Amino acid sequence: MENLIVKASKRSAEELKKNASRRLRREGYIPGVLYGLNLEPVCIKVNTKELKELLKGKSPTNVIFDLIISENGNRKETAIIKEIQRDVVTRDVLHLDFMRIEMQREVETTVPIVIVGEEEAIGVKEQGGVVQHGLRELHIECLPKDIPEKIEYDISDLKMGDVVKVSDLKLSERIKVISHPEEVIVSIIHATRLREEEVAGEEIEEEEAVKEPEVISKQKESKEESSEK
Repeated sequence: MENLIVKASKRSAEELKKNASRRLRREGYIPGVLYGLNLEPVCIKVNTKELKELLKGKSPTNVIFDLIISENGNRKETAIIKEIQRDVVTRDVLHLDFMRIEMQREVETTVPIVIVGEEEAIGVKEQGGVVQHGLRELHIECLPKDIPEKIEYDISDLKMGDVVKVSDLKLSERIKVISHPEEVIVSIIHATRLREEEVAGEEIEEEEAVKEPEVISKQKESKEESSEK
């Protein structure tokens, strides 16, 4: 996998003050931090538009970056994105955590699992089943150069009731899988069963919504009783 070159700048003291991150985002930058390899963390910012262009069609958590940081001259830091903070409503990126890496040292990361052949699957096309997705990202450990962009799995031959687990994936010997081998990636089930599971989930959510006010009410009563004593 080819490293992506990203220009970054060290944030100034003014840009580290309260509410400065919001101003940076309005100005077209994403605030972030670079840490790792027992070196001092560096607060940085990257251009939002440039980063989006570079990451188009890619999963940001399995890309290797060469960060060119302008700070009294340019210096290069090789890193991966360890964490992305997003707005819960707009899904806009609010903050990025970059972790320094060494190309000769293994790293842990996640890789997207892409299911292909859903419409052609025997269990769907011939038996009237539906595809139920489970795990969508695989947690792995390997050298940076061996990180795959994605892991594809063709389910064209899957029949009703078939289940694909992590242990069914065929990967390079250079990649160590950290995700539990029994985790379900995808299965083909009866449409009625899927609806039953959805209804059960909705009922649980409703029960929790009812219980929450009761708990709050009991806590309030307990506090009132304590204050009366």
